[in-house]
Amino acid sequence: MERPAVVMLSGIRWDFLWQRHQILATRFARAGYPTVFVETTGLSNPRMNRATLRKIAARLPRSGGKRPAGEPGLSVYAPLVAPPTHRAFRWINRKIFVPRVVRDLEKITGPNPVVVAYPPTRTTLDLISGLEPRLLFYDCSDDYAGFPGIPRDISATERELLRRADIVSCTSTPLLEKAKPLRPDAFLSGPGVDFDRFAVLQGDHYDEIRTVGFFGHLGEERVDFDVLRGIAASGFRVRIVGGLGRVPRKFLDTPGIDYRGEVTHEKLPAALASVDAFVLPYKVNDLTRSISPAKTYECLATGKPVVATPLPALAALGPHVYPARGAGEFVEVLRGLNGLETAEKARARIALARENSWDTRFREIEESIWRRL
Repeated sequence: MERPAVVMLSGIRWDFLWQRHQILATRFARAGYPTVFVETTGLSNPRMNRATLRKIAARLPRSGGKRPAGEPGLSVYAPLVAPPTHRAFRWINRKIFVPRVVRDLEKITGPNPVVVAYPPTRTTLDLISGLEPRLLFYDCSDDYAGFPGIPRDISATERELLRRADIVSCTSTPLLEKAKPLRPDAFLSGPGVDFDRFAVLQGDHYDEIRTVGFFGHLGEERVDFDVLRGIAASGFRVRIVGGLGRVPRKFLDTPGIDYRGEVTHEKLPAALASVDAFVLPYKVNDLTRSISPAKTYECLATGKPVVATPLPALAALGPHVYPARGAGEFVEVLRGLNGLETAEKARARIALARENSWDTRFREIEESIWRRL
Protein backbone atom coordinates (compact mmCIF):
# COMPACT_ATOMS: atom_id res chain seq x y z
CA MET A 1 0.00 0.00 0.00
CA GLU A 2 1.07 3.58 -0.60
CA ARG A 3 2.75 5.03 2.47
CA PRO A 4 1.21 8.27 3.77
CA ALA A 5 3.24 11.38 4.54
CA VAL A 6 4.42 11.71 8.14
CA VAL A 7 4.78 15.01 10.01
CA MET A 8 6.79 14.70 13.21
CA LEU A 9 6.13 17.51 15.69
CA SER A 10 9.40 17.11 17.54
CA GLY A 11 10.47 18.53 20.87
CA ILE A 12 14.09 19.15 19.80
CA ARG A 13 16.14 20.62 16.96
CA TRP A 14 17.37 18.32 14.21
CA ASP A 15 21.01 19.09 15.10
CA PHE A 16 20.51 18.44 18.84
CA LEU A 17 21.75 15.29 20.55
CA TRP A 18 20.72 12.34 18.35
CA GLN A 19 17.82 10.54 19.98
CA ARG A 20 14.38 9.01 19.51
CA HIS A 21 12.88 11.92 17.56
CA GLN A 22 15.52 11.93 14.81
CA ILE A 23 15.86 8.16 14.78
CA LEU A 24 12.15 7.52 14.17
CA ALA A 25 11.94 10.28 11.55
CA THR A 26 14.85 8.68 9.71
CA ARG A 27 13.25 5.23 9.96
CA PHE A 28 9.95 6.50 8.56
CA ALA A 29 11.74 8.09 5.60
CA ARG A 30 13.82 4.98 4.87
CA ALA A 31 10.65 2.87 4.96
CA GLY A 32 9.13 4.98 2.18
CA TYR A 33 7.05 7.50 4.12
CA PRO A 34 7.60 11.10 2.90
CA THR A 35 8.62 12.61 6.23
CA VAL A 36 8.94 16.14 7.61
CA PHE A 37 10.77 16.63 10.89
CA VAL A 38 9.33 19.80 12.46
CA GLU A 39 11.84 21.23 14.90
CA THR A 40 10.74 22.19 18.40
CA THR A 41 7.97 24.75 18.80
CA GLY A 42 9.12 25.40 22.36
CA LEU A 43 8.19 24.28 25.82
CA SER A 44 9.13 27.26 28.00
CA ASN A 45 10.36 30.83 27.73
CA PRO A 46 14.03 30.85 26.69
CA ARG A 47 16.66 32.42 28.92
CA MET A 48 17.61 35.66 27.25
CA ASN A 49 21.39 35.40 27.26
CA ARG A 50 24.03 35.58 24.54
CA ALA A 51 23.80 31.89 23.72
CA THR A 52 20.02 32.12 23.25
CA LEU A 53 20.33 35.24 21.09
CA ARG A 54 22.88 33.47 18.88
CA LYS A 55 20.51 30.52 18.45
CA ILE A 56 17.64 32.84 17.54
CA ALA A 57 19.82 34.71 15.06
CA ALA A 58 20.91 31.44 13.45
CA ARG A 59 17.33 30.15 13.28
CA LEU A 60 15.61 33.20 11.78
CA PRO A 61 17.14 32.98 8.27
CA ARG A 62 15.82 29.44 7.81
CA SER A 63 12.61 29.67 9.82
CA GLY A 64 9.52 28.82 7.86
CA GLY A 65 11.54 26.85 5.33
CA LYS A 66 12.68 23.31 4.83
CA ARG A 67 16.10 21.86 4.34
CA PRO A 68 17.36 18.40 3.43
CA ALA A 69 18.39 16.14 6.26
CA GLY A 70 20.79 13.98 4.27
CA GLU A 71 18.17 11.25 3.93
CA PRO A 72 16.03 10.65 0.83
CA GLY A 73 12.41 11.42 1.60
CA LEU A 74 13.18 13.38 4.78
CA SER A 75 12.99 17.17 5.21
CA VAL A 76 13.58 19.35 8.25
CA TYR A 77 11.25 22.30 8.84
CA ALA A 78 12.11 25.13 11.25
CA PRO A 79 8.84 26.71 12.47
CA LEU A 80 8.66 30.36 13.46
CA VAL A 81 6.41 30.47 16.54
CA ALA A 82 6.23 32.15 19.93
CA PRO A 83 6.70 30.13 23.15
CA PRO A 84 3.55 28.23 24.22
CA THR A 85 3.40 29.96 27.59
CA HIS A 86 1.65 33.32 27.95
CA ARG A 87 -1.85 34.05 26.66
CA ALA A 88 -0.54 36.77 24.32
CA PHE A 89 2.00 34.38 22.79
CA ARG A 90 -0.71 31.77 22.22
CA TRP A 91 -2.95 34.34 20.53
CA ILE A 92 -0.13 35.34 18.16
CA ASN A 93 0.57 31.69 17.39
CA ARG A 94 -3.07 30.85 16.71
CA LYS A 95 -3.76 33.91 14.56
CA ILE A 96 -0.47 34.35 12.70
CA PHE A 97 2.26 31.75 13.12
CA VAL A 98 0.42 28.41 13.29
CA PRO A 99 -1.64 29.02 10.11
CA ARG A 100 1.58 29.83 8.27
CA VAL A 101 3.27 26.66 9.52
CA VAL A 102 0.24 24.57 8.54
CA ARG A 103 0.22 26.06 5.01
CA ASP A 104 3.93 25.37 4.62
CA LEU A 105 3.61 21.77 5.79
CA GLU A 106 0.63 21.08 3.53
CA LYS A 107 2.67 22.30 0.56
CA ILE A 108 5.33 19.72 1.46
CA THR A 109 3.18 16.74 2.44
CA GLY A 110 -0.25 17.34 0.97
CA PRO A 111 -3.43 17.13 3.07
CA ASN A 112 -4.14 14.87 6.04
CA PRO A 113 -0.73 13.42 6.94
CA VAL A 114 0.01 11.03 9.77
CA VAL A 115 1.15 13.23 12.68
CA VAL A 116 3.59 12.00 15.32
CA ALA A 117 3.44 14.39 18.30
CA TYR A 118 5.85 15.00 21.15
CA PRO A 119 5.54 18.05 23.47
CA PRO A 120 1.86 18.24 24.52
CA THR A 121 1.65 22.03 24.39
CA ARG A 122 -1.12 24.30 23.13
CA THR A 123 1.01 24.99 20.05
CA THR A 124 1.16 21.28 19.27
CA LEU A 125 -2.62 20.97 19.66
CA ASP A 126 -3.22 23.98 17.40
CA LEU A 127 -0.92 22.53 14.72
CA ILE A 128 -2.75 19.20 14.91
CA SER A 129 -6.09 20.93 14.46
CA GLY A 130 -4.80 22.78 11.40
CA LEU A 131 -3.20 19.72 9.81
CA GLU A 132 -6.33 17.54 10.24
CA PRO A 133 -4.29 14.31 10.33
CA ARG A 134 -5.66 11.05 9.05
CA LEU A 135 -4.04 9.51 12.12
CA LEU A 136 -2.56 11.08 15.28
CA PHE A 137 0.15 9.23 17.18
CA TYR A 138 1.28 10.59 20.57
CA ASP A 139 4.72 9.21 21.44
CA CYS A 140 5.02 10.16 25.12
CA SER A 141 8.73 10.35 25.96
CA ASP A 142 8.86 12.60 29.05
CA ASP A 143 6.90 13.61 32.12
CA TYR A 144 6.58 17.18 30.90
CA ALA A 145 5.13 18.43 34.18
CA GLY A 146 8.62 18.08 35.68
CA PHE A 147 10.30 20.48 33.24
CA PRO A 148 11.26 23.93 34.55
CA GLY A 149 9.35 26.90 33.16
CA ILE A 150 6.67 24.84 31.41
CA PRO A 151 3.14 26.21 30.76
CA ARG A 152 0.97 26.02 33.85
CA ASP A 153 -1.69 24.04 31.99
CA ILE A 154 0.69 21.40 30.57
CA SER A 155 -1.15 18.58 32.39
CA ALA A 156 -4.45 19.72 30.90
CA THR A 157 -3.08 20.03 27.36
CA GLU A 158 -1.48 16.59 27.69
CA ARG A 159 -4.81 15.10 28.73
CA GLU A 160 -6.38 16.68 25.67
CA LEU A 161 -3.68 15.18 23.45
CA LEU A 162 -4.16 11.78 25.06
CA ARG A 163 -7.89 11.93 24.33
CA ARG A 164 -7.43 13.09 20.74
CA ALA A 165 -4.68 10.64 19.75
CA ASP A 166 -5.53 7.52 17.77
CA ILE A 167 -2.42 5.76 19.11
CA VAL A 168 -0.44 6.36 22.31
CA SER A 169 2.94 4.88 23.13
CA CYS A 170 5.12 5.57 26.19
CA THR A 171 8.87 5.20 26.49
CA SER A 172 8.90 3.99 30.12
CA THR A 173 6.71 2.04 32.53
CA PRO A 174 6.12 5.09 34.80
CA LEU A 175 4.88 7.10 31.81
CA LEU A 176 2.68 4.20 30.73
CA GLU A 177 1.13 3.91 34.20
CA LYS A 178 0.40 7.63 34.13
CA ALA A 179 -1.30 7.42 30.71
CA LYS A 180 -3.33 4.25 31.36
CA PRO A 181 -6.27 5.83 33.24
CA LEU A 182 -7.11 7.91 30.14
CA ARG A 183 -5.69 5.53 27.54
CA PRO A 184 -5.87 1.89 28.61
CA ASP A 185 -4.81 1.00 25.05
CA ALA A 186 -1.44 2.78 25.39
CA PHE A 187 1.59 0.54 24.90
CA LEU A 188 5.23 0.53 25.98
CA SER A 189 7.83 1.53 23.38
CA GLY A 190 11.13 2.05 25.15
CA PRO A 191 14.49 3.18 23.80
CA GLY A 192 16.33 1.13 21.23
CA VAL A 193 19.78 0.71 19.75
CA ASP A 194 21.41 0.68 16.35
CA PHE A 195 22.93 -2.63 17.38
CA ASP A 196 25.60 -3.07 14.71
CA ARG A 197 26.98 0.42 15.34
CA PHE A 198 27.75 -0.26 19.02
CA ALA A 199 28.57 -3.95 18.63
CA VAL A 200 31.98 -2.97 17.24
CA LEU A 201 33.05 -2.27 20.84
CA GLN A 202 32.31 -5.81 22.03
CA GLY A 203 35.78 -7.15 21.29
CA ASP A 204 37.49 -4.34 23.18
CA HIS A 205 38.40 -6.39 26.28
CA TYR A 206 39.99 -5.15 29.49
CA ASP A 207 41.99 -6.63 32.37
CA GLU A 208 40.69 -4.15 34.93
CA ILE A 209 38.41 -1.13 35.03
CA ARG A 210 40.50 1.95 34.31
CA THR A 211 38.37 4.16 32.04
CA VAL A 212 34.70 4.81 32.75
CA GLY A 213 32.48 6.29 30.03
CA PHE A 214 29.49 8.60 29.98
CA PHE A 215 27.91 9.96 26.80
CA GLY A 216 24.94 12.22 26.25
CA HIS A 217 23.83 15.72 27.09
CA LEU A 218 25.47 17.15 30.20
CA GLY A 219 23.10 19.27 32.25
CA GLU A 220 22.65 19.89 35.96
CA GLU A 221 18.91 19.17 35.73
CA ARG A 222 19.52 15.45 35.15
CA VAL A 223 23.17 14.47 35.57
CA ASP A 224 24.67 13.94 39.04
CA PHE A 225 28.01 15.68 38.68
CA ASP A 226 29.00 14.78 42.24
CA VAL A 227 29.06 11.13 41.17
CA LEU A 228 31.29 11.89 38.19
CA ARG A 229 33.65 13.93 40.39
CA GLY A 230 33.74 11.16 42.98
CA ILE A 231 34.59 8.51 40.39
CA ALA A 232 37.41 10.67 38.99
CA ALA A 233 38.73 11.42 42.49
CA SER A 234 38.94 7.66 43.17
CA GLY A 235 41.51 7.11 40.44
CA PHE A 236 39.32 6.21 37.48
CA ARG A 237 39.57 8.15 34.24
CA VAL A 238 36.11 9.45 33.31
CA ARG A 239 35.66 9.92 29.58
CA ILE A 240 32.71 12.13 28.70
CA VAL A 241 31.32 12.59 25.19
CA GLY A 242 28.40 14.92 24.55
CA GLY A 243 26.99 18.41 24.41
CA LEU A 244 27.04 20.83 27.29
CA GLY A 245 24.05 22.33 29.02
CA ARG A 246 24.34 23.91 32.46
CA VAL A 247 27.50 22.44 33.98
CA PRO A 248 29.01 23.23 37.41
CA ARG A 249 31.77 25.82 37.23
CA LYS A 250 35.23 24.30 36.56
CA PHE A 251 33.79 20.77 36.35
CA LEU A 252 35.60 20.08 33.09
CA ASP A 253 38.89 21.05 34.76
CA THR A 254 38.49 18.32 37.38
CA PRO A 255 41.52 15.96 37.42
CA GLY A 256 40.54 12.66 35.84
CA ILE A 257 37.73 14.13 33.73
CA ASP A 258 38.47 13.56 30.04
CA TYR A 259 35.91 15.60 28.10
CA ARG A 260 35.98 14.80 24.36
CA GLY A 261 33.24 17.19 23.24
CA GLU A 262 30.19 16.42 21.13
CA VAL A 263 30.43 14.04 18.17
CA THR A 264 27.93 12.76 15.62
CA HIS A 265 26.11 9.53 16.39
CA GLU A 266 28.09 7.78 13.66
CA LYS A 267 31.39 8.71 15.33
CA LEU A 268 30.26 7.91 18.87
CA PRO A 269 31.65 4.33 19.02
CA ALA A 270 35.08 5.53 17.95
CA ALA A 271 35.00 8.19 20.68
CA LEU A 272 34.19 5.47 23.23
CA ALA A 273 36.95 3.05 22.21
CA SER A 274 38.93 1.64 25.19
CA VAL A 275 36.19 2.51 27.69
CA ASP A 276 35.98 -0.35 30.20
CA ALA A 277 32.58 0.34 31.78
CA PHE A 278 29.72 2.82 31.45
CA VAL A 279 27.99 4.89 34.09
CA LEU A 280 24.52 6.47 34.05
CA PRO A 281 24.65 8.82 37.06
CA TYR A 282 21.27 10.53 37.18
CA LYS A 283 19.72 12.73 39.80
CA VAL A 284 16.37 11.40 40.98
CA ASN A 285 13.81 14.19 40.64
CA ASP A 286 10.52 15.04 38.93
CA LEU A 287 12.36 15.32 35.62
CA THR A 288 14.05 11.91 35.74
CA ARG A 289 11.70 9.57 37.63
CA SER A 290 9.80 8.73 34.45
CA ILE A 291 12.61 8.70 31.89
CA SER A 292 14.11 5.63 30.29
CA PRO A 293 17.62 6.74 29.29
CA ALA A 294 18.03 6.64 25.52
CA LYS A 295 21.61 5.39 25.84
CA THR A 296 20.79 2.31 27.95
CA TYR A 297 20.72 -0.32 25.20
CA GLU A 298 23.58 1.39 23.37
CA CYS A 299 25.73 0.77 26.45
CA LEU A 300 24.48 -2.81 26.81
CA ALA A 301 25.20 -3.58 23.14
CA THR A 302 28.92 -3.09 23.80
CA GLY A 303 28.87 -5.93 26.31
CA LYS A 304 30.59 -3.67 28.87
CA PRO A 305 29.28 -3.44 32.44
CA VAL A 306 26.87 -0.59 33.16
CA VAL A 307 26.48 1.08 36.57
CA ALA A 308 23.40 3.29 36.90
CA THR A 309 21.27 5.22 39.33
CA PRO A 310 18.25 2.93 39.97
CA LEU A 311 15.63 4.96 38.13
CA PRO A 312 12.19 3.30 38.08
CA ALA A 313 12.41 2.69 34.31
CA LEU A 314 15.66 0.73 34.76
CA ALA A 315 14.21 -1.66 37.33
CA ALA A 316 13.06 -4.08 34.64
CA LEU A 317 16.65 -4.52 33.46
CA GLY A 318 17.45 -6.31 36.72
CA PRO A 319 20.80 -8.14 36.61
CA HIS A 320 21.91 -6.46 33.37
CA VAL A 321 22.65 -3.13 35.08
CA TYR A 322 24.49 -2.62 38.38
CA PRO A 323 22.52 -0.18 40.59
CA ALA A 324 24.31 2.48 42.66
CA ARG A 325 23.25 5.57 44.59
CA GLY A 326 25.73 8.38 45.17
CA ALA A 327 29.43 8.63 44.47
CA GLY A 328 30.44 6.13 47.16
CA GLU A 329 28.31 3.30 45.81
CA PHE A 330 29.34 3.99 42.22
CA VAL A 331 33.01 3.77 43.19
CA GLU A 332 32.42 0.62 45.27
CA VAL A 333 30.67 -1.16 42.38
CA LEU A 334 33.28 -0.07 39.83
CA ARG A 335 36.10 -1.32 42.05
CA GLY A 336 34.34 -4.64 42.51
CA LEU A 337 33.49 -5.30 38.86
CA ASN A 338 36.51 -7.52 38.22
CA GLY A 339 35.15 -9.95 40.79
CA LEU A 340 31.55 -9.64 39.61
CA GLU A 341 31.85 -9.79 35.87
CA THR A 342 31.59 -12.99 33.81
CA ALA A 343 31.47 -13.78 30.11
CA GLU A 344 27.89 -14.98 30.60
CA LYS A 345 26.83 -11.57 31.94
CA ALA A 346 28.40 -9.82 28.96
CA ARG A 347 26.64 -12.17 26.53
CA ALA A 348 23.31 -11.61 28.31
CA ARG A 349 23.68 -7.82 27.99
CA ILE A 350 24.45 -8.14 24.30
CA ALA A 351 21.48 -10.45 23.72
CA LEU A 352 19.13 -8.05 25.52
CA ALA A 353 20.36 -5.13 23.43
CA ARG A 354 19.90 -7.12 20.22
CA GLU A 355 16.27 -7.82 21.19
CA ASN A 356 15.72 -4.08 21.65
CA SER A 357 17.06 -2.78 18.36
CA TRP A 358 15.56 0.22 16.57
CA ASP A 359 14.53 -2.18 13.81
CA THR A 360 12.30 -3.94 16.34
CA ARG A 361 11.00 -0.70 17.84
CA PHE A 362 10.11 0.82 14.48
CA ARG A 363 8.41 -2.35 13.29
CA GLU A 364 6.16 -2.30 16.38
CA ILE A 365 5.26 1.35 15.81
CA GLU A 366 4.66 0.89 12.08
CA GLU A 367 2.40 -2.09 12.71
CA SER A 368 0.36 -0.13 15.25
CA ILE A 369 -0.14 2.64 12.67
CA TRP A 370 -1.27 0.31 9.90
CA ARG A 371 -3.77 -1.38 12.17
CA ARG A 372 -5.52 2.00 12.45
CA LEU A 373 -5.19 3.29 8.88
